[in-house]
Amino acid sequence: LESCAEELDRMKSMVADMLFLAHVSQPAALVQFETVALVDEVQRVSDLFSLSAEESGVRLDVSGSVDVIQGNRLMIQRAVSNLLSNAIRYCPQGQAVVVKVHREQEHIRLSVGNPGQGIPEEHLPHLFERFYRVDKSRSRETGGTGLGLAIVKHVLTRHHATLEIESEAGKGSRFIARFPSTVLLAADAADPISKSRN
Repeated sequence: LESCAEELDRMKSMVADMLFLAHVSQPAALVQFETVALVDEVQRVSDLFSLSAEESGVRLDVSGSVDVIQGNRLMIQRAVSNLLSNAIRYCPQGQAVVVKVHREQEHIRLSVGNPGQGIPEEHLPHLFERFYRVDKSRSRETGGTGLGLAIVKHVLTRHHATLEIESEAGKGSRFIARFPSTVLLAADAADPISKSRN
C-alpha cells in the first residue's frame, strides 16, 4: 500500500506538471503580465523551501536588488521553484545554494547555483527536454517528474528571457536567467515566442 501511495503521488505530480506546461504554452494574449519585483518572488519561494533545505542539511543564501520586470507572477514563482528544488536536491550537505538577483545592463539577472558534482558537458544540450534525466538511476529516489526544467524553459521563453548554464565537474552548477527590461519586452510584444532569445 505504501508503494502504491508513492506511485500515485508521482503520477499526481507528473499530471500537475503537464497541465502547467499546457498553460505556459497558451497564446500570449491569454497570459496576464504585471509589474513584478523579481527578488520578492525569489524570497517568497525560498521561504517555502527553507524547511526542506534544512532537512537536507543545505543552507539557502538569497540576495538581490529590488528591480522589477513585466511578467506573470505564478509562472515566475514556478520557474524559480523548479530551479531551487533542483539546486537543493543536488547540493552536498553542509553547503549552500546561492540565489542572486541584480541588474545587469539592460537585463535583470537571476542566478541559482550550488556546489557539487556538476553536470557532464554532454548532457547540457538536453537538460530542458521533457522527461530527460542526467542520472536515470536516481529518478525514483529524488521524486522528480523529469518536467521541471522543461517548465523553466517555457516560462523563460514566455518572458523573453535567456538562460545560461555554467557547470564544472567537481565544482557545481549555476543556472542564469536574464529577463529583459520593460522597454525591450514592449519592442518584442508582437510575437513573444518566435522572437524569444532562448
